Amino acid sequence: MFNLPQGEGGGVSIARRVFIPAAIVMQLVPGALRAQTEMPPGPYPELMRTYYDYGVVEYCGLVDLATHNGFALLRADQLARLRVGMEGDRRTRIDAAKLVEYEFQDHGLSGTKAWCRTEGRDAVERFTTYFRLRRLP
Repeated sequence: MFNLPQGEGGGVSIARRVFIPAAIVMQLVPGALRAQTEMPPGPYPELMRTYYDYGVVEYCGLVDLATHNGFALLRADQLARLRVGMEGDRRTRIDAAKLVEYEFQDHGLSGTKAWCRTEGRDAVERFTTYFRLRRLP
């Protein structure tokens, strides 16, 4: 694509100088600092994040007993604390499911692995921590 001047011995490509170190750094960045999917505006963004995260965990095949129970407890706590009615809960669940489907399609098959390693793993940590400690990490 670009004809870049080569150093002695053939030189090192831009990809190796830039992209590989960036990939290593991303593995070292804590989950909280990584970019996460932004939630669309709505009346219950906290509940939307919970439904979205659980959808990601399901798509990635990361659901286990602690993850599921953490999701169920967190969801029940949010529904009670936020005083969400049946219609608000239904609408939030549907919106989150649409967002998960959109993100899955947007990442494509090869991007899904990275999505599961980042957002999926972060969601599992969030739910299992809530299950064990009854508070978010």
